[in-house]
Amino acid sequence: MLTRSLFCVAVAMTVGNASSAEPAKVAFNRDIRPILSDNCYACHGPDKNARQAELRLDVRDDALAELDSGATAIVPGKIEDSELVRRITSNDEFERMPPPEHPKRLTSKQIELLTHWVAQGAEYEPHWAYTPPVRPEVPAVDAKPGALRNPIDHFIIAELRVEGLSPSEEADRRTLIRRVTLDLHGLPPTPEDVEAFLADQSPNAYEKLVDRLLANPRFAERQTMFWLDAVRYADSVGFHGDQFVSVWPYRDYVLKAFDANMPFDQFVREQIAGDLLPEATREQRTASAFNRLNRMTAEGGAQDKEYLAKYAADRARTIGTAFLGLTTGCAECHDHKFDPLTTRDFYRLEAFFADIEEKGFYGGANGSGKWGPSLSLPSPEQQTKLAALDTELKEVREANATITNEQLAEGRTAWEDRTLALDAAKQLAWTTVEPTSVASANGATLTHAGGGLVVASGPNPDNETYTVTFKPGEGRWTSLMVQPEGGGDLPGNGIARGWVSFVLTEVEAEAAAKSGAAPQRLAFAEVITEGAGDIDPYPPGAVIDGDSKTGWGNENGSIGGKRLVLRFENPLESNADTVLTVRLRHDSDLRNATIGKFRVRLSRVEGATVDENGLPENVLAALRVPAEMRNDEQKKLISDRYRTAAPELAELRRKEDRLFGERARLAGNVPTVLVTEARKEPRPIRVLPRGNWMDDSGEIVEPNVPEFLGLLDLKGRRATRLDLANWMTSQSNPLTARVFVNRQWKQFFGTGLSKVLEDVGSQGEWPSHLDLLDWLACEFMQPSFDADGTHPWDVKHVVRAIVTSRTYRQSSIADASFVERDPENRLLARQSRIRLDAEAVRDSALAVSGLLAERFGGPSVFPVQPDGYWAALNFPRREYSASRGDDLHRRSVYTHWQRTFLHPSLAVFDAASREECSVNRTNSNTPLQALVLLNDPIFIEAARAFAAEAMTKGGSTPQDRVTWAFQRAFSRSPGSEEHKLLSKLYAEQIARFRADPSAAAALLAVGEAAVDESLDHPELAALTTVTRTILNLHEAVTRD
Repeated sequence: MLTRSLFCVAVAMTVGNASSAEPAKVAFNRDIRPILSDNCYACHGPDKNARQAELRLDVRDDALAELDSGATAIVPGKIEDSELVRRITSNDEFERMPPPEHPKRLTSKQIELLTHWVAQGAEYEPHWAYTPPVRPEVPAVDAKPGALRNPIDHFIIAELRVEGLSPSEEADRRTLIRRVTLDLHGLPPTPEDVEAFLADQSPNAYEKLVDRLLANPRFAERQTMFWLDAVRYADSVGFHGDQFVSVWPYRDYVLKAFDANMPFDQFVREQIAGDLLPEATREQRTASAFNRLNRMTAEGGAQDKEYLAKYAADRARTIGTAFLGLTTGCAECHDHKFDPLTTRDFYRLEAFFADIEEKGFYGGANGSGKWGPSLSLPSPEQQTKLAALDTELKEVREANATITNEQLAEGRTAWEDRTLALDAAKQLAWTTVEPTSVASANGATLTHAGGGLVVASGPNPDNETYTVTFKPGEGRWTSLMVQPEGGGDLPGNGIARGWVSFVLTEVEAEAAAKSGAAPQRLAFAEVITEGAGDIDPYPPGAVIDGDSKTGWGNENGSIGGKRLVLRFENPLESNADTVLTVRLRHDSDLRNATIGKFRVRLSRVEGATVDENGLPENVLAALRVPAEMRNDEQKKLISDRYRTAAPELAELRRKEDRLFGERARLAGNVPTVLVTEARKEPRPIRVLPRGNWMDDSGEIVEPNVPEFLGLLDLKGRRATRLDLANWMTSQSNPLTARVFVNRQWKQFFGTGLSKVLEDVGSQGEWPSHLDLLDWLACEFMQPSFDADGTHPWDVKHVVRAIVTSRTYRQSSIADASFVERDPENRLLARQSRIRLDAEAVRDSALAVSGLLAERFGGPSVFPVQPDGYWAALNFPRREYSASRGDDLHRRSVYTHWQRTFLHPSLAVFDAASREECSVNRTNSNTPLQALVLLNDPIFIEAARAFAAEAMTKGGSTPQDRVTWAFQRAFSRSPGSEEHKLLSKLYAEQIARFRADPSAAAALLAVGEAAVDESLDHPELAALTTVTRTILNLHEAVTRD
């Protein structure tokens, strides 16, 4: 019975109906491979360990071979003899394939295609992505004038003709300039740009516009955003405490590369192997930071070997996805179930990076910030100044060394006597003072908790000054100590009220003979600390340099429990009535970086140190030995210690401290970047059975590319990362160019020609226009169309070709029949409407408001975000510190990227966390997005600044201002209904704010951009409500 039914199927497919000469040809790549990949390869594909019944369907010879059962899965042209056809059409659920437990079922259409394919001879084809692209002939098509701008249009229209469709009309010029500016810059055009374009009636006006946009650094900022997703760039390490790491110079390398239109093959080579290039430049070494962008850990107890395995696997996954469009990660534990990638291939890719000098466990890096090899990047001016300071420091230290211990003997003996007298009187120990009053300058609540402990609580202003007053009592005091105390309730690593540590910018002291008497300023001669506080760019001497923007602290948060000792220039002689006042200023640009708890203490010891008794215990022990009985070691201890207190060396010490502090501040502001350094001997890389890092039974493998793509022939030499990089962009590599141009296409049409950007393998998608994809890939590698001034691997050229095509310039307004026929717009008979990326949403709001601060490159910045968002971060604990001034309004590509706590407004609009390589962001539509646009302080401030611009530039009437704001935001005038609604909203809000001025004041207080006090506040608040509405409209976050 079954044989008869198969025969009927065969007859039906072979004969067809009376009007068909022959059945349509089934294409393996287009029609069959996706079915087999989705439904069959998991059990009958490349993974030999998961293969069932020894049947392999991804290789034709294997699929046609006789099985142990005597059956043959596929007998070309003979469906009645093909076991595959029998099993997929069986009515017996225990025989039918896929089996019942499989999550998918074949549809009747899929069964028909498979049967038809077998009947036609079961021809296989090489996977479309795995053969090098060959430049196809550009289709010859007839079209009306203007419909064919470049070869892209020929490919699109030829396919539309097959489908019986025609392209849409070209979009109007206002839509065009807004579209292409948003696409190339991630920002809307200015009104001036729009008017200039509308006024330019030259035939190539649009092409000139595109060329201007491509030449602008904004294009590089836009392109860099996508690349940083792919290479998983972030400003934090990702694992465990997700601590900060300095890699922003790598981001600037990418910016400069896209701005200069660096050939893409060079771009790839410098990132993968910049350190291996002959006489590698500083820029090429910076590019090698690509290899260090993986997540890292400093978690106590982490196993070095385990995390080295994690890092290696991450690199193999990233190389596969970012450059090749392969899901290499699926071959880490077993052979790939769908593609011809073996586990050996995966570890061969890992082996390319086995020469990287790194650790698995970076113990102590959470405090020190040392995450492996890094490169210092001083500017020429910084380099010159550092060299000069080094010379001066050397001269001062040499001058100090010329004064011998013998020359200091008399003073040293007197110092020993005075110190021993204090010891005998039990007055060596630091004295903790009990404050008589404590106060703050900006609203924090200071409380004396007893035992000299001062606790800050309550309001937490950005900057604060603490004033502590006390009576020291009778004595001769040489030094003052500020002793921060830790506390688990303090968000700044248990030591500060915010950020990750405090920054103490100035310490001041003054003494009065008695209460009410005029105080006298007390000068400090030297400042010392020991341990983690003495870190660039926060040297202890910064607290007495008179500069409110320098200070003592530590960005990495390891300062807790350290002590700061300030030695008076002249000892303070006090009595019972003397009043001493100490001020601790926290005026750095870091917000809330203030001490949470502290004590103030005094010492009588000359040359006092941070030690509890004013001197190190070994020095005290040596002093207590009679002079004539001291050994050489004890004598040296005393002599060396005296040199740090000797009045004879005071001027030299002071000069050295000044130079040291200046150098520390300068060195601390020199950019650094993690870089790749090659080990002398690469680590052995084993195949890890099931990915188990503890299992050393697997074979050791050498570096090489996936075998199915053709192994590198290096004549016995070990392959290097440079070999990998060169192969990546060789003509024989079928993937890199296709993958890159496919992702470029997605930027400008919303969907790639092959939809699955991260996977061009069997689980990916057959391209909607394969010939066009191959033409673009070949044009990218070797331009031939309009090629004057281009070069191989020319990014701007391929982008220009796409955005100058007539296909790109089509209207997105679609006929209902178009939408019904092609809802996803894969045939490209129209343009697509695309939701702006997260960065463009924020940047566009800043741009139209006039707040956007444009500066190319530089350190990462911290836009405003909700308080407490980082509360769960630990090791160290930290609290967000928003930037100041223009840094609050820089483009989002410069935003600090915290992997585990991405800036919430970016996360809501689907920005990637960059914990892993990401090349295809999701595009969600949620209520949270509307709430962010309406209520996020970033957007409220932008709306307020936007309203102020409208009031000063948009005319004298509310109606004129509404029109101006609408035009500024959308490059078009509002429709009558739109204008009516917005004007009505303004009228309602002006009445509200006139009646309640405090509400207007509260709205206008949001944000740090200055409010023009000459503007009427209720009017400004009412217009701010209108501009908030404009920024919340669908059109504000959509590219048409």
